[in-house]
Amino acid sequence: MRVADDDDDALADRAFEAGMAAGLDPQEETGRTGETAVTHVSSPWNHRLCTTCGQSFRRGDPVRVGDGGAAGSGVAPDDVAHLDPALVCAAGPGEEPEGPGGHSTDSTASTEFAAGVLATWPPVDGVPVAPLTADDWQVARPAVHGARPPRCLYCAHTFRAGEHVVLCPCSPASPACGAAVHRDPAAGLVCWESWRPEGRLKICPVKLVAVRE
Repeated sequence: MRVADDDDDALADRAFEAGMAAGLDPQEETGRTGETAVTHVSSPWNHRLCTTCGQSFRRGDPVRVGDGGAAGSGVAPDDVAHLDPALVCAAGPGEEPEGPGGHSTDSTASTEFAAGVLATWPPVDGVPVAPLTADDWQVARPAVHGARPPRCLYCAHTFRAGEHVVLCPCSPASPACGAAVHRDPAAGLVCWESWRPEGRLKICPVKLVAVRE
C-alpha cells in the first residue's frame, strides 16, 4: 500500500507542477498541445536565442514547440523555433524569409508607418535614429557556436532588420562598441526613452569613455 501511496503522491506532484507551469505561461487551447504557442513574459524560452535564426524570443512571438513538451512545461529552447515568416527559421527548406527580420507585415506599409510615428514622436534633443538593414552587423544571424549576437542595452533582446535604433555616438561604425538601444515606437520598442529619459548619453557603456556632446 505504501508503494501505491508514493506513486499517487508523485503523480500529484507532477500534476501540480504542470498546472503551475501552465498558469505561469497561459496559452490558447491550440497552443497547449506541444505544437504551437505564443511567447509570453513567463515563457521558459523568452529572451533565449533561437538555435536556427539566432534571434531572441520576444513576447508575442508565435513559435513552434517541439517534442520536448507542451508550452508551459519548462520546454528547452532547443525545442522551440519562430513561426514569423520574416525570420529564416520559419521559412521552409530553400525558401527566403518574406521580409526584413521581425516584420512579417507588408514591408512598404510597415516602413511608412514607422516613419510616420518617428516624425510625430521625434527623440528628445534630436538624437539620431537609424534603421537597421539585414546587412548591418548588429542584426542577429543564425546561431554560431560560441558567438553572442549584440543585444539592446535596455531590453536585452537581439536586433532585427527593419528596427530603428540609437547607436552609441562614441564609435557607431566600430564593432569595438556599436552599442545600440531600440528606439522604434511603431514596434512598441521605446527602450531609448526608458533607458535615457533625458535623451543624452555621456559615458559609453562599453568603452567607459566620455561621449562627445
